[in-house]
Amino acid sequence: MHPDLVPGKRFFDLDLPDHAGNPRQLAQLADGDPMILNFYRGWW
Repeated sequence: MHPDLVPGKRFFDLDLPDHAGNPRQLAQLADGDPMILNFYRGWW
C-alpha cells in the first residue's frame, strides 16, 4: 500500500470528473464534512 494511504490520515485533494465530465475537487464535494471515498474496479 502507498505510504500516503493509511487509515485516519487526511486524503490528498483530487480533481475527478463528475457524471457530466466536469472536473470537481474532493474538497469541493465534501464542503468540510467527513467523507468516505471508495474505489471500485470497473468492467467486472
